[in-house]
Amino acid sequence: MSREHPGAVMPIISVESVDELRSFYVDKLGFGHVMGMVGKDGKFDFCTVTLGSAKIMLTRPPEKVEGSKPAYPTKRPVEIYLEVADVDKYHDEVKKRGVKITAPLGTQWWGDRTFKVVDPYGYELWFYQMVGEPKPPKGAKIV
Repeated sequence: MSREHPGAVMPIISVESVDELRSFYVDKLGFGHVMGMVGKDGKFDFCTVTLGSAKIMLTRPPEKVEGSKPAYPTKRPVEIYLEVADVDKYHDEVKKRGVKITAPLGTQWWGDRTFKVVDPYGYELWFYQMVGEPKPPKGAKIV
């Protein structure tokens, strides 16, 4: 089996309902479903979703884990930054699907065009496309 992106990172998010969050990522954000495993109760124990070459695993912890219940609109301390081929087009698609945009489409000083959403468990997702060179704010020291 060959790997196209050696060294890629796949965050694993522990949630109470993989089914619920999978539906949000697939139906609302347009992610693809790669693989999952259904537990004895007929609900997903885990699944992997993808957007382009980015992967996220959603898992139901076998034991009670702090922070695995839905948290929206409370933001979690982890943010996920995902590159897309055409951020303007993707923004429009997500908006048409009824997803609340939590930070509008805009170009950042570091050269990325971005927008943000928050999933039902409080994880903030940035979607970006590199559109230019960084232009740090006046007086900023970049090292």
